[in-house]
Amino acid sequence: MKRKLTGIFLIAFLFASNASAVDVGVGLKAGTLGAGVDLSIALTKTINARISLTTIDIEGEDESIEVGDSGSTANLDAELDLDFGATALLIDWYVFDGTFHLTGGLVRNDTKLSFAGTLQGAIVVDGEALDPSDINGDISGDISLGESFQPYIGVGWGRKAGNEPGLSVSVELGVALLDPSANLDADVNVSGANSLSQAELNDRIKEIEDDANDDLSDLEAWPVLSIGINYAF
Repeated sequence: MKRKLTGIFLIAFLFASNASAVDVGVGLKAGTLGAGVDLSIALTKTINARISLTTIDIEGEDESIEVGDSGSTANLDAELDLDFGATALLIDWYVFDGTFHLTGGLVRNDTKLSFAGTLQGAIVVDGEALDPSDINGDISGDISLGESFQPYIGVGWGRKAGNEPGLSVSVELGVALLDPSANLDADVNVSGANSLSQAELNDRIKEIEDDANDDLSDLEAWPVLSIGINYAF
């Protein structure tokens, strides 16, 4: 995480160091897409282009996830590593030439949750039995909230890059679309309770993966709230 934040702040420093040639702004922000920087440049009197880079890493969190068919479920006790953040390419339109602006653009939610966990009991997956002894080691995988840029729309308040130089507080509210997906993997223990082959285990794991993707569909619209401090040069 330290290396990521150092890279983000280095970009901001280099951007600011060349600010004399054009109207630019640099901001520090935190919110529902992580913490990082905004880099803005005035295109016209009322329109700014903006790049937003955010990140937060959380490692070693323990979580229990319920898996299996209804009536035959068990917990998957997992250790989670969360790489949280986003990259945004935005246009801010200061409608009344003040601090209020409408924002549109593209956001790639770079959030990825990696995990490895142990099944704590026998379950049924799509009508087929799965026992912890059928699995050699952990069930591992990741959940990604976005691998491509998706539309974003929002509103905000804050000093634009084309204003007189100065410091201001910024607030932004919006919605970003996501394309979340889950990927799971496990190795078979052929001496397990159900004597599964690797192909049969893959089918069971694929059903758990499909159930996870159905649940992730509820996250296709991600609420965005951020608060920051900006400086216009």
